[in-house]
Amino acid sequence: MVVFETDRLVIRRYTLEDEENFFRLNGDEEVMRYIRAPKDRQECALFLKRNLAFYEQFPLLGRWAMIEKSADTFVGSFAIIPVETTDHSRHAEIQLGYALLKEYWGKGYATESTLAGRQYAFDVMKLPMIVAITETENIASQKVLLRSGFIQQPNIKEGNKDLCYFTSVNPNAIETERLHLFPLTLPQLELYLKANDELEQALGLTPFGRTIAPQVRDRVTKFTLREMQQANGYDYIFHTFWLVVDKQSKMIVAELGFKGPPKEGGQVEIGYGTMPAMQGKGYMTEAVKGLLQWATAHADINVVLAETHVSNLPSIKVVQKNGFLQFDKRGEMIWWKKFL
Repeated sequence: MVVFETDRLVIRRYTLEDEENFFRLNGDEEVMRYIRAPKDRQECALFLKRNLAFYEQFPLLGRWAMIEKSADTFVGSFAIIPVETTDHSRHAEIQLGYALLKEYWGKGYATESTLAGRQYAFDVMKLPMIVAITETENIASQKVLLRSGFIQQPNIKEGNKDLCYFTSVNPNAIETERLHLFPLTLPQLELYLKANDELEQALGLTPFGRTIAPQVRDRVTKFTLREMQQANGYDYIFHTFWLVVDKQSKMIVAELGFKGPPKEGGQVEIGYGTMPAMQGKGYMTEAVKGLLQWATAHADINVVLAETHVSNLPSIKVVQKNGFLQFDKRGEMIWWKKFL
C-alpha cells in the first residue's frame, strides 16, 4: 500500500517480503548510529512483524519502506510514529523520522521525503503539529529538518541524554480546548459525500452513521468540487468544509467553513452547522472562536460576515458570543459583522 509519493520516491507499507531489506537497514551499525542499537537478523524479523501489526491498529501511522522509483530499489525507511518518552506532557506527540542505506546518503532523499512526509502529516493525517528529535551530534539530520520547515526548540532530555527537538505547526489546523478543526482536501471531500464512514476510517475518526442532506450533496457536487479544483494552491481551504472534531471522542461534532476566498477589503463570510446529536454543548461557539483566531493570523482577512435566520436563536447566540455585531436585516435573514 502506497502511503505517499515524491518526484523520485514511493513511500509504502512494509510487507513480509521486505525482510532482507529491513535487516540490511536495521542491522547496519553505521546507519543506526543515531537511531537505535542495530538488530541481528532474528530481531529484525520480529521488529518487522511488530511494524506490520502496528498498521492494523494505527492505519495512518507507521514505519514505511522508501523506494526509488526509477530503479524500483529499496532506499531506506520513513516513519511517522508516536513519540516514545517518559515526559507525560509529550505523550500525544507524533514524530517524523527516516533512515537511509549508506549508498543513498547525500542524494537529497532525506529532505525530499521529509518535506513530503510533513505535508502528508498535515493534509492527510490532519495533525496540528509534528515533531522531530535528533541526537545532538547528528548535524546532517538537523540541517535536513531546518531545510524542511521545522523550527528548532530548546533541547529536551530523555534519561541522561540531551536531544535536539524540532517542531512544525500545521498552518491549516486549529486547536481549541476541546476541538480539532481542519479543512478537507478534494479527495477527502469526495469521501465525505459518500457518507458511508469511509472518511471517518481514512482519518482515524469514530464512525457514527453520519448522513448528508440531499441539498448539501447537490451543492457540493455541482459547485464546491469544481471550485476546489480551480483554486490556486491552498485557496481550496476557502471553499471546502472544515470538520470540527471532539478531541476526546474523535467524533465529528460540527462543520463550518468559508463561502469563498477573501474579497476586496479582506472580507470573508462563514457558515456553520452542528450535528443534531451534538447541539447544545457549546461546540459551535468554541469552533467559530477558533476559526476567527485562525483568520486573525491572515493579513488578507480583515472582516468576517455571517448570516442567521431570525428564528435560529442558537445560531444567533453563536455569533453574539463571538463578538459579531448586526449590521443588516434582509427579509428573515440577519447579517452580522466582526472586524479583526
